[in-house]
Amino acid sequence: MSSLQVEEVAASPSPGDMRCEPVLPRPVGSPTCLLVITILLSLLLDPAFLLTQGHQDLPSVEPNSSLNVKFDPKKMQLTWDCKENTTSGHCVMTHKEKGQIKKQMKRCQCTFQDNSLHGGVTLTVEVYVNQRPISETLVYTNPGKEGTAAQNFSCLVYNADFMNCTWAKGHAAPDDVQYFLYIRNSTRKGERECPHYLTDAGTNVGCHLQDLSGLTSYNYFLVNGTSRETGIQFFDSILLLKEIERYSPPHNITVNCNESHCLVRWEKPRTRKNWSNREFQYQLDIWRRSNSGHSENQLIVVSGDSENRYNFPSPEPRGTQMVKIRTADARRAHWGDWSQPVQFGSEEPESSLVLVYVLVVLGTLAGGLACGCLFKRFLGSHSLFPPIPRIRDKLKDDHQIDHQAVLCPPATRFHSEPRADLRLKPPRLPLPGPLRT
Repeated sequence: MSSLQVEEVAASPSPGDMRCEPVLPRPVGSPTCLLVITILLSLLLDPAFLLTQGHQDLPSVEPNSSLNVKFDPKKMQLTWDCKENTTSGHCVMTHKEKGQIKKQMKRCQCTFQDNSLHGGVTLTVEVYVNQRPISETLVYTNPGKEGTAAQNFSCLVYNADFMNCTWAKGHAAPDDVQYFLYIRNSTRKGERECPHYLTDAGTNVGCHLQDLSGLTSYNYFLVNGTSRETGIQFFDSILLLKEIERYSPPHNITVNCNESHCLVRWEKPRTRKNWSNREFQYQLDIWRRSNSGHSENQLIVVSGDSENRYNFPSPEPRGTQMVKIRTADARRAHWGDWSQPVQFGSEEPESSLVLVYVLVVLGTLAGGLACGCLFKRFLGSHSLFPPIPRIRDKLKDDHQIDHQAVLCPPATRFHSEPRADLRLKPPRLPLPGPLRT
């Protein structure tokens, strides 16, 4: 067989040759077949060839490709230029207070929930283009001079329908600064400016709202400013209306008492939303009217689950007592104003009790004085009116023997003078009368 015929067989092998070629060695006189096998083995074992084949599956990306990231603070939306073959990606907002907030991308954009931005945030986009990651970072800062933004911002909802917001002038703000308040609800569809500003020396330092119908559970508050001298930084905040609402006092407070207890009932206050009873807590102050309008006892806290009632022991006679109640949220003890005091009990039992005490004291004193007078009279009668001595019978008494004197005669008995009552007295003779002539 010639060399040409060998090449033709190698190029177009027959089925028999395909089966025999791996096991039967080629003749030594066939250099072309050996050369082809050597070239194929060298290509397959070359690492550069293998690396090139592996990288042909991943298309290359330009090293300096930019996503052109943009941020809209009103919509809280992060957008960028879409690249071809972009498969997936996510966004990260690094907040100074809340840390990292991640969102998955949707159609080359990410939308975040409302967050305060006055402290600045860092936004990062990471996408996969042709199965290769590409990231880009955007730093969002608060423009303007440091210290010019409004400070000490706070809002308060009261009487269910009104809200007051107040703030103070920035310590580095110029004299001609003017602030403006804007409020946006959580749907981001309604944004309105303050309808009535509260001013101090011509500068807006507060806002009064009488209509809260357009507000939602949480809202975005933005206070920005203007000045001819310098740029003014903005201040923003997210506020939950339930947390800043100060509840009114409960109404329809009643007190019913029996011989041993008193029952206080009331109705929950009117609020911006119709909350259930368990969303409230109450504080009761009960005192006697004679205590100058305040209680010396500890205030009583009653949960809203108690069906707006409180039963306490108060036996008769109880006298005149007062009770007042105030309300707070069940999760935060931010107490509202006190209700008007409600009086219960009466003055009659208290006055009759005092009268009984007075009568008892007076009776005791009168009895003591009477006893003292009688005792003193008894002692005085013995000293002022001594007993009258008995008339002595001389004949009978002389025959009585003094046994004590006989048994124990005193030493001076025989030397003492005779008794005066036994001494003989000379008879008294009548004096001669005048002579008659």
